[in-house]
Amino acid sequence: MNQHLRLIAIVAASLSGALVHAETQATPEPSSSAPATLIRNVRIFDGRNEPWSGGEVLIVGDKIAQVSRTPIAPGANTQVIDGGGRLLSPGFIDAHVHMNSVLTPDEMRNVEPAYATALAIKGAEAALLRGFTTQRDTGGNVFGLKQAIDAGVFPGPRVYPSGAAISQTSGHGDSRDLMAPPRFTPGAELSLDERLGESVLADGVPAMLTAVREQLRHGASQIKLLASGGASTEFDPLYVSEFTPEELRAAVDAASSFGTYVTVHSYNPEATRRAIEAGVRCVEHGHLLDEAVLKLMADRGIWLSTNVIVYEKPPAGITPVQQAKFEEVWASTDRMMRTAKKLKVKIGFGTDLVYGLANQARQNREFTLRAKWFTPLEILRQATSGNAELLALSGRRNPYPGKIGVIEPGAYADLLLIDGDPFSDISILEHPEKSLALIMKGGGIYKDSRPAAR
Repeated sequence: MNQHLRLIAIVAASLSGALVHAETQATPEPSSSAPATLIRNVRIFDGRNEPWSGGEVLIVGDKIAQVSRTPIAPGANTQVIDGGGRLLSPGFIDAHVHMNSVLTPDEMRNVEPAYATALAIKGAEAALLRGFTTQRDTGGNVFGLKQAIDAGVFPGPRVYPSGAAISQTSGHGDSRDLMAPPRFTPGAELSLDERLGESVLADGVPAMLTAVREQLRHGASQIKLLASGGASTEFDPLYVSEFTPEELRAAVDAASSFGTYVTVHSYNPEATRRAIEAGVRCVEHGHLLDEAVLKLMADRGIWLSTNVIVYEKPPAGITPVQQAKFEEVWASTDRMMRTAKKLKVKIGFGTDLVYGLANQARQNREFTLRAKWFTPLEILRQATSGNAELLALSGRRNPYPGKIGVIEPGAYADLLLIDGDPFSDISILEHPEKSLALIMKGGGIYKDSRPAAR
């Protein structure tokens, strides 16, 4: 992991001259002399309720100071932004990303890690410019990337890192070649993912405790376990339940000791029920879940952090085995979504786009695809206040003390001005280069394409 952190520092340093000033202005320290911005003449979607017109929002430093239905008198040095009647929304939150997945596995084996790091830096800024001011990374060594973004070295979203995804041998995170020596062979080499800190294998309770604590030591906000087979890997069928109940409980206990939670990659009912009984608080994917397990999740308030876009168009270059698994998941998505909504399961907004910046660039299409099951208000809640509630499960490990996903006093000034009305046509958000007129994170402006601003 230390090697990967150094690579981020080296690449980021080469970019800092052009970007440090802009980012420093984006996240000023709150004080009596902190810069103030007043946004007026907007419809406000506060992250929870239907939008209302005639609102004004005062920002001081990096946080929202006042939200009003009546005019706010600007101070002498207050920057005033005329929203032109546009919709003002909290910045979007993606609860399931892999910021380091900027190349295919074969490409990663044949490049210098610094090249992949440079692509991840570019991808972080691109995500911010798509309106995602916060991302929860659900498996990957993004600690250095987060550190550089937070320090203002280059632009990007707020990052809730999980660290290496934890897998059993022959699980979804075991990316070794089939003919690699068994793990118990003296001198057996780690896989590339393990060497880069993207995944770690843990068999047995002691190994699980070590793996969890290592991620927390590096700064994980939450822990990610791979509790069932997956679609994008070759040797772990979707029906497999991974980790024993004892291993799962050990991970939950270790995370709880640090004040945070465990989320699990899981598709099938058996693996998901086992994980819930062990105390996990969130399930990633869940496309093959039956009504009984979805009802259990609803009854216990377990989050379903699911995604659609990644299955609409599987990554290029996958094997026939992987293709068949993607198709099985896609075929089950409609039934699962309808059942989860009927049962009032807490549903998060995630994308899980991997294997390249071009794939990650499809991130906003998730808004369009969800319109098959949800209203625009439901989708926008999922991507703002809903995901904020999910990320807040990190408790004492939450890296950001202010609220996100809402427009209210004390929340971070992570805001979007939207051209058009996503409450009438949510698909306009699929094209952020056209629909997002202004992007603000922490009170700093990263995009302003309003005619008056040109």
